Amino acid sequence: MIDLSFEDVPEFRKVEITKLIKKSISVCVKEMRYNKKFYISIFVTNNVNMKKINLKYRKKNKVTNVLSFPQNEKRFFGKSSIIILGDIVVSLEKIYEESQRQGKQFYKHLSHMIVHSLLHLLGFDHNTKKNFEIMKKKEILILSKMSITSPYK
Repeated sequence: MIDLSFEDVPEFRKVEITKLIKKSISVCVKEMRYNKKFYISIFVTNNVNMKKINLKYRKKNKVTNVLSFPQNEKRFFGKSSIIILGDIVVSLEKIYEESQRQGKQFYKHLSHMIVHSLLHLLGFDHNTKKNFEIMKKKEILILSKMSITSPYK
């Protein structure tokens, strides 16, 4: 299950953004062969709110494009269970700015950032060169399934 909420973003984008986020997550989950029931909370906002969240939780007083807060906790509901993968925070404003500066199509860059964030929730990181290369290859593969070329070119 994907719990998606918006705050301080233009109204006209919500339907398109929702579809894109859900598709990106669906493709990523499929390609990663993640077949457990899961819950993800996604908060889509602007630079002002992102800066506040980044300062509060990471002690960094700056805007970033996405933040991932992995949980990976199993919760039981009667006889069934669900994995709480965690939370993703997205600054549409920052992603738009980056797409303009880097000459990328906004929606493709947003898909990349969603996939990147979800991989963090699934336990991947880029703290070392080796881990970066592993994560990068997974991102490129997943994005290719959505007809998005490598963002690393």
